[in-house]
Amino acid sequence: MAEKKNSSIKTVLNFILKTGLAAVIIWWLIYKHYDSFVNNLAHIKYWWLLPAGLAYVFHMFFCSWRWYKLARVLGIEISLADALVLTMKGYFFSLVIPGGAIGGDVAKMGFLNRHTAPGCKAEGVFSILMDRMTGMAAMFSLALVVILLSLPTLMKIRLEVIELNDTMRIMGILGLIGMCLAGLGAIFCMFFHRFFEKIPPVGWLMHQGDKYGHGIVTRFTAVLDTYRNSWRLLVKMSSISVLFVHLNIVFVVCLVMKSLDMSGIRPLDVITAVTVGNVAGLLPSNSGLGLRDVTINVILDAAGIPNGATIPIVYSAILITCNLLAGLFFVFDFGGNNRRT
Repeated sequence: MAEKKNSSIKTVLNFILKTGLAAVIIWWLIYKHYDSFVNNLAHIKYWWLLPAGLAYVFHMFFCSWRWYKLARVLGIEISLADALVLTMKGYFFSLVIPGGAIGGDVAKMGFLNRHTAPGCKAEGVFSILMDRMTGMAAMFSLALVVILLSLPTLMKIRLEVIELNDTMRIMGILGLIGMCLAGLGAIFCMFFHRFFEKIPPVGWLMHQGDKYGHGIVTRFTAVLDTYRNSWRLLVKMSSISVLFVHLNIVFVVCLVMKSLDMSGIRPLDVITAVTVGNVAGLLPSNSGLGLRDVTINVILDAAGIPNGATIPIVYSAILITCNLLAGLFFVFDFGGNNRRT
C-alpha cells in the first residue's frame, strides 16, 4: 500500500515538474521577446486562426480514422464513430494527466476496454500502440529528410542561454538524426522479433516477460505478426500520415504566419521547424509544450524568420484549445451507450 502511495506521489510530482518546466520555457520565450510578442498580438488577424483550428481538428479526425483502420486488422469490432469518440477523449487526457501524449494513450486504452468484448482487450491496447508507432514512423522519416535538406539553416541556430559553436551544432544535429534512426530501428526490430528472439539473451528476456506477464509477450508478438502480414496497409497509413498529420500541422503553422502578415517564407524552413519541434516534443515534457515551442522558435530565427516567439506560442494555444474542446466528448460521455460487458 505504501509503495503504491509513493508511486502515486512520484507520478504527481513528475507531472508538476514537467508542467512547471513547460511554463517556465514559455514564460522565458515571452519575456525575451516581450515587445515584439505584444506588438504581434496587437496586430494579429484573428480570423485566420479559425481555419488554423479547423485544420488541426482535421488532423485529429484523420488520426481517429487511422486507428479505426488499424484496429480492424485485429478483428476489433469498433465503429468509426466510437474510434472518433475514444480518440478525442485521449487527446483531452493528454493534457490533464501525467505522460503527455502517452498518458492520453493510456486513458484511451482504459476507455477502449469498456467497448471491447472479453478476450479482445489486450489486442485493443496493442492496436493503440500500433497506431502510435505508425504515426511516429511517419514523423521520424519526414524528420530525417528535412534535417538533411536543412543542414545550412540548422548550422545557424543560436541560443541565448549558451553560445554555440559549430561542433556543438553538429553534435545536436547528429543527436536528432540518431533519435530518429533509433526510433525507426526499434520499430523495425519489433516487426522482425522472430529473428532477434533467437539470440539467447533476447529470447530469455522474452520468456521471462511471458512467464511473469501471463503470456502477454506471446500475444503481442502474435499481433506484430498479424500487422506484418498487412504491411501494405502499414506503409499506406504511414505515408498518408506524412501528408494528413505532419504536413497538415505545418499548414496550421502557415495559417498562423498568415495571421501575422508574414510572406515570402521558404516552405522547407517551416516544415523543418515544425517537424524537428515535434521530435523534440517527444522528450520528457507535458505534451511537448515548452520544448517544442523553443525548438520551433530557434529554427525559425535561424531561417531568418523573426516572429518574437509568437508563432509557436499561438500554435500551442490552438493545440491546447482543440484538445480541451475534445474534453466535451468525455464530459458528455459520448459513446457511453456502446460499452460492452
